[in-house]
Amino acid sequence: MAIRNIISVLLSKTSQFAYSRIYFGACKIVREAGNSNSELCSHFLVFPVRPISKFASNIKKEKVNDDASKIRIIKDLNFQSDDDALPFYVLPIKTLLQIYKITKKDEECGYCKNRLYYIAEKIKCPPNVLSQHIAKRTFVYNLTFDWLESSLNALLDMGVSGDRILRDLWVLKYHHKTIQERLQRVRRSGVDNLCPWMVRCSEDTLSRSIQICQETKSILGENKDTKKYLANRLNLSPDIIEDMFIKVPALKTTRAAKVKNFLDFLLEQGFSLEDITNKARILASSQNTVKQRLEKLRALGLCKINLNVLCRSRKGFQKYCESIENIGKS
Repeated sequence: MAIRNIISVLLSKTSQFAYSRIYFGACKIVREAGNSNSELCSHFLVFPVRPISKFASNIKKEKVNDDASKIRIIKDLNFQSDDDALPFYVLPIKTLLQIYKITKKDEECGYCKNRLYYIAEKIKCPPNVLSQHIAKRTFVYNLTFDWLESSLNALLDMGVSGDRILRDLWVLKYHHKTIQERLQRVRRSGVDNLCPWMVRCSEDTLSRSIQICQETKSILGENKDTKKYLANRLNLSPDIIEDMFIKVPALKTTRAAKVKNFLDFLLEQGFSLEDITNKARILASSQNTVKQRLEKLRALGLCKINLNVLCRSRKGFQKYCESIENIGKS
């Protein structure tokens, strides 16, 4: 009787769909207990069970209705091709309705027929490419048109490229005055390569970035990039440096300041330009680690040290040191 009462309370607060889950779960418990013919099983059989097939059928109908609604809404969003509209089909109906409302308002005011094409034209991006990004950043339809227009113009006027705006649409959430102030500050610091993240980052990050850019510019001088700087320092042709960067991809993201300091350090330690050229991977290593390894090897009595040894893994370097120690003991 107690079991019957508990189940009755549960079912009184449960949807019909849950009846089937409780029923099958209970029958499983009974079977596992070896009581398939017990009175307990009969208690569960008296409760109504909603057919699973009927429930699935209703779900399918709801899905079809949702798809039909999406098709009707998207059809009225003034897309110029199916490819442009395709990414929007994954959006919920509520979001599509909001986009529809804004689109119709833009159209009535004479702004544009769909913000997708307005932004695509401004940043010189194919609409079908931009559509994939905007479907994930639907906030562009929540901004006032004046805000969107002013933010876009501020970025473009400051020389931010369209492809960078495409990759960082979040910057459009910022007021055009904030965009102008931030980017003008960066430009006055001597940085010409402006990016949207400079608007969005913290003050500390921006200050640090400006400092790094200024250091890099002073180091590179007229060389413009790290490749040309290395070519001049190592007395190598640009083609050889290009091969070096292919073999050591980490060099592509290594700051010019680190390259300069590391080169100066290695030359001071007695390594030749030829040594460094033949083992360019050393420039992507940690200077502190290399310094510690040099000190350890010299403490073991080694005078002539190969850069290959300094580039070994931690385990490989440890084994090399142990072999030197063993030789010294014998």
